[in-house]
Amino acid sequence: MKKSVLAALLATAPFMASADMLIGGDVEVNMWQQSHNFAGSKVDGDDTSFTFEASLEHFVPLIPNFKIGQSSVDNSEYAYTKRDYTLYYEFLDNDLVSLDAGIGLSEFADGEIKKVGLKLEDFSGYLPHVYAAAEVGLPMTPLFVFAKGNGISYDDNTMFDASVGVQYSIGLYAFDLELQAGYRIHNFDFQDFDDLKTDLDSKTDGLFAGVNIDF
Repeated sequence: MKKSVLAALLATAPFMASADMLIGGDVEVNMWQQSHNFAGSKVDGDDTSFTFEASLEHFVPLIPNFKIGQSSVDNSEYAYTKRDYTLYYEFLDNDLVSLDAGIGLSEFADGEIKKVGLKLEDFSGYLPHVYAAAEVGLPMTPLFVFAKGNGISYDDNTMFDASVGVQYSIGLYAFDLELQAGYRIHNFDFQDFDDLKTDLDSKTDGLFAGVNIDF
């Protein structure tokens, strides 16, 4: 019986190794400490918000990988939930350097323009975006630095969502647990989006910390 079990494990070992190379991805959750600005002035709002991101990567060269993300902002002058849907390619991927780039859509849901907390206008809709991400490992250490973001600028609308930070990787049996911290900014200027009568000239930024599970 033991010999049969051992033989089965040995027979499946190459498949398990190849399966790990065929598909992968990550899941990321962060707590974002926020400060808020509207039309150049600081405004009061929620101090923290949780952000989520997940990606799925595969081995087929011509088919892009897929990433989704969500973040939200709520203060006395504006509020929204931003969801990102991105198709991207890996142009570099090794132990020290990785580089991704692609395109996608950013969805704005539950958008509100407010005045002292009272809702004046609703908005929702989609904007296209360009996406890029880079990671650089520090040789002989479990540390690496990263930068990523998406954005677009056309007509009277500008969207810029970017993060920079550092990660500490802990290698486990089935995945890597990466502890991370950094800085994130949403910088938006919407003057003609979903028939808004009020310009959304906003900046939300601050430090974040969280975990990324890389499998």
